[in-house]
Amino acid sequence: MENSGSCRPLRKPRIVVTGFLGLYPYGGVAWDYAQYVRGFADLGCDVIYLEDTHEWPTNQNPELDHTFNISYVAATMEYFGLADRWAYRDAVTGQCFGMPERALNEFCRSADILLNVSCSATLRDEYARIEVRALVDSDPMFTQIQYLHDASLDGGTPGMRQLIEDHTHHFTFGERIGNDGCRIPTLGLRWHPTRQPVVLDYWPAHEPPNGASCYSTVMNWRVHDDVAFEGERWGQKDIEFMRFLELPRRVPDIPLGVAVSLTPESQFPAAAARDAGWRVLDPTLCAHDAPSYQNFILNSRGEFSVAKQTYVKANTGWFSCRSSCYLAAGRPVITQDTAWSQFLPTGRGLLAFHDEASAIDALQQIEADPQRHSRAAREIAHEYFDSDVVLSDMLSRMGW
Repeated sequence: MENSGSCRPLRKPRIVVTGFLGLYPYGGVAWDYAQYVRGFADLGCDVIYLEDTHEWPTNQNPELDHTFNISYVAATMEYFGLADRWAYRDAVTGQCFGMPERALNEFCRSADILLNVSCSATLRDEYARIEVRALVDSDPMFTQIQYLHDASLDGGTPGMRQLIEDHTHHFTFGERIGNDGCRIPTLGLRWHPTRQPVVLDYWPAHEPPNGASCYSTVMNWRVHDDVAFEGERWGQKDIEFMRFLELPRRVPDIPLGVAVSLTPESQFPAAAARDAGWRVLDPTLCAHDAPSYQNFILNSRGEFSVAKQTYVKANTGWFSCRSSCYLAAGRPVITQDTAWSQFLPTGRGLLAFHDEASAIDALQQIEADPQRHSRAAREIAHEYFDSDVVLSDMLSRMGW
């Protein structure tokens, strides 16, 4: 049941924002979560970042040493001017880093809103007592399928069903949810469409680079295994990328690059991609933290990216957090249509594609007038992704 939001005090709310910043210490992830905290702070809210995933830091540290993860969170929050506004609860030691545990508990006791981004935190008692508990579904269709399977987040309890139902408000990047043709199950809940907030002050306008820069993207090949729903398999970016593997051969004068994990576990066919003409880049070298990720985007010609097969197949209307940053930097974006084109302008600065022919056409359009498309990209970021606009809308929907 949604909170009525009646008779709010005449002040800005105290907000706890959760995320995966330390668990997945990569540049794009840093921007995904930190921009929520920085954006709320810029609106005058009293806000902290909390990481409490109940997961061990195995992604970068096979020895389960949390030191790197904590230092990564600390450096990221300092970069965004939030050096004293974060807490990290370590699943291995049970310790709280950043804010002292007592200070964190006191903040939670007086907090008005818990914004649980990407279903990243299970609700301890101190979080469950916060009046407004809002979930941000950044992985539409996968989240709802997990709910229907009641998949546990950490191998134990609670599962996704209880986690979702323990929130008072539900937001999703799947903007077409509830509309005809969209296959995301609503689960009997009211979902509010939302977008990634971009703090535009951190993305000052830059002229497009000259020289040998390429259209680029940063991506995971497979985040997890395909899932089953209604007797069908629902897959990842690997399926869609292979549909466009030969694209560089079709546009030999337009350089295309992809930054994707090159570990054996990722299973990315790097040799085949290079043979087809892709510039294969290593994100651990070119986009490993917030500053390097931003530089990677600024030095790009624009973005060319596929989406997860599931986002496309379900007509979700999902739009990438990464693409919104390209737009903010004044870099044109060419990205696979998940039905997002029903909500965002296309044709200047932002172009949708469905197949190889429309991808080629989009690339050639931008190459014909890159300055015009660069200006349009920035305008789209201002109108549709500005953190002031996105987060104010969220607050309004939560009764603030």
